[in-house]
Amino acid sequence: MGVLSMSSTLERVGPEPGTWYLDPLHSSLIFVARYLSFGRVQGTFGQARGIVQVAEEPAESTVAVTMDAGSINTGVAARDAHLRSSDFLDSDTYPELHFRSVSVVPRRRKQNGFTLNGELTVHGKTNPVSMPAQWVGEAPDLSDPEGIYGHFFSANTQISLSDFGVGDGGPLAWGGRLVGDTIDVVLEVRLQDADPTAFLRRIGHID
Repeated sequence: MGVLSMSSTLERVGPEPGTWYLDPLHSSLIFVARYLSFGRVQGTFGQARGIVQVAEEPAESTVAVTMDAGSINTGVAARDAHLRSSDFLDSDTYPELHFRSVSVVPRRRKQNGFTLNGELTVHGKTNPVSMPAQWVGEAPDLSDPEGIYGHFFSANTQISLSDFGVGDGGPLAWGGRLVGDTIDVVLEVRLQDADPTAFLRRIGHID
């Protein structure tokens, strides 16, 4: 179930050429923000969809992912409502976040590693972003091992709220801002070879 690795060993690993789909039920699209200057708050986007076109030459593969801004979840309903408001993401005006790849570059010193370069759109503004990433393994689907196959990837990056025009909640009386400008992004992604849309509707995950 693999293609040529981007490592110097050229082992056959990773998804075969073709169309692969983000599995939102078994992927974690995580962000971590600095809060009140000293604390850290972690959240996710629970509603996401994505398509990866794996090319015969892995470096020519493409990635496109859309996340629903309204699906932000930090585990506190009142905080999530505030983050969806015009103070931050303004999800009524900008309901989606988008990532589109522009290049895939091998990382020779990282086994099965590559850098995913692309454009991230948040709050209606688009900026370049670069993500070190790695293929970490593959396995059949637990509920349908004969019909669906999956591959797992990890990636991370940092973005700045100010680059996207996202508010930071304003100044604090003791200095600093309510939310720090730098946001850590951690992605643990499962891709599968079957479109999950029908299943997600059947279980009520999407309309």
